[in-house]
Amino acid sequence: MRIYNLIRHFALILIFIITSFLNTPALSIQKGSLEYDDNRVDYSVMDPEPIQTEADYYLDTALVTDDEQIRQGLLEVAAGKYFLLSKINPQAVTPYVQLARIYDITKHDRYAKEYFYRATNLENLSPFANFYFGEYYFRRDDFRRALRYYQIAYQNGYDNIYELNLRLAVIYEKLGDLENAKKFYTSASSIDATETNILNKIEQINQLNYDKSEYYHNFIRE
Repeated sequence: MRIYNLIRHFALILIFIITSFLNTPALSIQKGSLEYDDNRVDYSVMDPEPIQTEADYYLDTALVTDDEQIRQGLLEVAAGKYFLLSKINPQAVTPYVQLARIYDITKHDRYAKEYFYRATNLENLSPFANFYFGEYYFRRDDFRRALRYYQIAYQNGYDNIYELNLRLAVIYEKLGDLENAKKFYTSASSIDATETNILNKIEQINQLNYDKSEYYHNFIRE
C-alpha cells in the first residue's frame, strides 16, 4: 500500500510538471488551442465516459491535495477535460458546473459566474447546479443570494443532503430567522447524528426564545 501511494504521488507530480512544461493551463483553454481548432475537431466521435471519469478523478484528488502546486496542476487538467466534455455535449449541465466550481476555487469570479449561469440557463431547477451556485455566494458571505440557490436545490431533490441543510441553518441563523435555523439544524442532525456540535447549537437557539428575538422580528419585517 505504501509503494502504491508513493507511485500515485509521483504520478500527480509528473502531471503537474508536464502541464507546467507545456505552458497550456486548462483554466484558460477556452481561449486557447481547443477553441481555436474547433472547426478541425469532430467532437461527435469522442467517447465522453472515460473523459468524465478522468475529469472527476483529477478534481476530486485536487480537493483533498494539500500541496498548492500539485493542486493547481490537477485543477488545470480537470478543467481541460471538463471543457472538452462541454464541446462534446454542449447541452450537458455537469461540465459547466464543474468548470464553474474550479473557477470558484481559483478565485476567477467572472468565469465562475459565467459557467454557473450557463448551467442554470440549461436547467434552471438542477439541484446540482443550484447547490454549487449557492456555495459560490456562501463563500463570499452573500447569504441572501446563496439562500436563493440553496432553496432551489433543496426543493428539487437535495433536501436530504447534510451539507445543504447545515448551510441553510447557518444562513437563517445569520439572517436572524431562528425558527428556520433550528428547523434546518435539526434536519442536519437527523441526517448525521455524529455531529454533536449541532445539538449544542439547537440548545443555544432554544435558550434564546426565538419568537422574542429582535433579530427574528427584523427578519420578518424585511
